[in-house]
Amino acid sequence: MNSIFYKLGGAITILFLVVLLPLSFVILEIFHHYNDTHLKEETEEMAAQYAVLLSSEDKAEIEKLVDSISETKREIIVFDQAGHVIATSGMEHFTPGKSETGIYTDPSTNRSYLYAEEAMTGTAEKNGAIYVFSPADMMSGSAVRIRNALFLSALGALLLALGFTFIFSRKLTRPLQMMEEAAKKFAHGDLEADVPVATKDELGSLARSMNELARELKMYRDSRREFLSNISHEFRTPLSYIQGYSHALQNGLHQNAEQQQQFITIIHKEANRMNRLIDDLFELSRMEEGRFPLELELVNLGSVAQHAVAKARAHIGEKEITFVTEIEENIPDIVADSFRLEQILMNLLQNAVRYTEHGSVRVKVFAEDGQVKGMVSDTGPGIDSEELPYIFERFYRVEKSRARHFGGTGLGLAIVKQLTELQYGTVDVESHCGAGTTFTLCFPEAREGDE
Repeated sequence: MNSIFYKLGGAITILFLVVLLPLSFVILEIFHHYNDTHLKEETEEMAAQYAVLLSSEDKAEIEKLVDSISETKREIIVFDQAGHVIATSGMEHFTPGKSETGIYTDPSTNRSYLYAEEAMTGTAEKNGAIYVFSPADMMSGSAVRIRNALFLSALGALLLALGFTFIFSRKLTRPLQMMEEAAKKFAHGDLEADVPVATKDELGSLARSMNELARELKMYRDSRREFLSNISHEFRTPLSYIQGYSHALQNGLHQNAEQQQQFITIIHKEANRMNRLIDDLFELSRMEEGRFPLELELVNLGSVAQHAVAKARAHIGEKEITFVTEIEENIPDIVADSFRLEQILMNLLQNAVRYTEHGSVRVKVFAEDGQVKGMVSDTGPGIDSEELPYIFERFYRVEKSRARHFGGTGLGLAIVKQLTELQYGTVDVESHCGAGTTFTLCFPEAREGDE
């Protein structure tokens, strides 16, 4: 009985009864009042008519008329001026009172009557009064019929309401039951379950939200599995290097001191790589959880870009790469963390140097339409258009076969995107195979009062 179907159906039925029962009572009361009023008016009208009729008749004619009236359901008594009974149809115990109308109960039959008095006019010996009595239950037959009709109507309406309640409750609760079943499947890991969206109301919106939630959970689960797979893969390679070369050193498998130093260098390099990977993962995790502190201030993107370019030149090595900078004068300030802003640019510049064997790396900073933009372009091999949507994902590498050669952790661009968005900016990429790659950072200009 805890089902919402029964609760909703019971609530609607009780509400219907709460409305129907008082309404039926009120209708019956109105009808009874109408019957009483109608009976009273009819009795008074008959008394007036009989008074006029009997005023012109003698005593014998009056008795004959009274006898004929006694054959009906009504009773009649005629008094003379002195208060003596001239004729009666059976109300021998009635004593006139001061009231012209009222209720009288016949002691011989215990039957109640509604009576009306009317004075008779005429000659002196005929002056008197006439009383007409109508049984109080005279209209009870029609009242019973009305009551029965109301009862049957109420019963029919109740059955109709029950049928409507059943259909309405079933239609309303069925989607909820389907959502409940889907939620149980979600809880057991079956994220393929789908809730049909049959309406455009709140229930339909809830069904769509549940389907969207299932898709998000599935994406999260798949992303988590991929993340764990990537983590294990990223750690497995350096660990295998460290394990292999440390085993060689431990067992004296090196041929000479030079080879020994080479093994030590490889172990040190792979250990550093693991350390960078852990640092990047920890930093990215804090960004995604909103626990990443930023020291926001007014920053000039052009000055930060110049410092980043100066540091990036040290990573050129023996590559034939030239740096080209185009920084507009009087660039408006932006609200950002200067250290993290430089980190963004350094990641982009290091990627540009890493993937460019010869050519140029161009850095451009300018203001446009209330935005301050920074562009980092290279003349490297470029990125295929099919891979562009994924390059900001964690551990995604375009050059998968050459990943070890380039030495990246696969988290640099994911960190760039998170840091940029945390500082109210956006990052976009444009690239074509063989034509290089351009990353564009866009930040809103600082307004008056920003600090």
